[in-house]
Amino acid sequence: MTTISIMRASATTVAYVAGTGRPRGRVRPVGTVPRRGGGTLTRFLALAGSFAVVLLVFFFAVRPWYLQWGATDEEARRPLAGDEVVRNAAGQETRAITIHAGVERVWPWLAQLGQDRGGFYSFDLLENLVGCDMPTDDRLRPDRQSWQVGDKLWMYPPDRAGGAGFATLRSYVPGHALGFGTRAVGTPLSAPEDGSWAFYLDSIDPSTSRLIVRGRGAPGRSLLGVVFDRAIFEPVHFVMERRMMIGVKQLAEGGDRQRVLNHAHVALWTVTFACLVVAAVLVIRRKHWQRPLAGFVAAAALFQLLTLGQPPVMLGAALVAVLCSGRWWAGGSSPARRPAVRGAPARRHRTSPRVLHGQRAGPVSN
Repeated sequence: MTTISIMRASATTVAYVAGTGRPRGRVRPVGTVPRRGGGTLTRFLALAGSFAVVLLVFFFAVRPWYLQWGATDEEARRPLAGDEVVRNAAGQETRAITIHAGVERVWPWLAQLGQDRGGFYSFDLLENLVGCDMPTDDRLRPDRQSWQVGDKLWMYPPDRAGGAGFATLRSYVPGHALGFGTRAVGTPLSAPEDGSWAFYLDSIDPSTSRLIVRGRGAPGRSLLGVVFDRAIFEPVHFVMERRMMIGVKQLAEGGDRQRVLNHAHVALWTVTFACLVVAAVLVIRRKHWQRPLAGFVAAAALFQLLTLGQPPVMLGAALVAVLCSGRWWAGGSSPARRPAVRGAPARRHRTSPRVLHGQRAGPVSN
């Protein structure tokens, strides 16, 4: 009886496929769906390839731009006070900004840089999230603007991180230049300094000045250290340093550095990065992965623009809204249905009771 039941079920399936107009031949087992969009390996390779393209654009187009942000070719080549800290540098970055205020008005804000002085005028929300405990009130502190060679520029509280969060003043031109010796991430305090971070004020005229910031690194970094510096430390450092330079400009010109807008920037970065992660997960997990992949690429490009380019908040918010409304996160579309013709009766397929019971239908007599 079991064999007969199986034969009847098979005949019923074949007859049903024939009755509904599906092509004859191999019948898909019940409960399975067709494979669409490739397997996990295909999706992973597509995601990795897209990420590789994003990295190539970053290293060959974006990185050269931010290494010399705001600086002229002449400023990037000229020797500055503080270069002597690292004489034979393996890498150098020079950035500059024009400030519509005389050097004597800019220097007091620059001279009180430091965690234990006036802060760094940057994204203090991020700094304090990682425990930097930066001051948030923007005011001049005359008692914290004096320097001597050998003094420490604290970037992290002295009682945290093993007391390693500092740079040491090695070059000093009062009213014009501060040059600090630094250590790269992973360099112990017992080792010589292998980097420099210098600030130089150049007078253009009595009411205009140029703030030039230069960083230099000594040779000898390991391959892993070079990868870390270029892929992580450099862009993060630029994001914070750029905002610091803009903050000095805003304060020296008598304005406010707009901390609320800085917080809004951080919020937009967070939303965009969340979209980036969600899109990557959807590419791996969904069979219909093409739209999430497009969302991943768009989120990666937008994240670079928002963090490194730092457009106005309203423009950034509009771009994030466009990203979130792109529906790359939505599920795959349902199969298209043939539209019904108005006024035409719907066709119905009727199956003979004998076919449903696995019996061959005989010819119909007139």
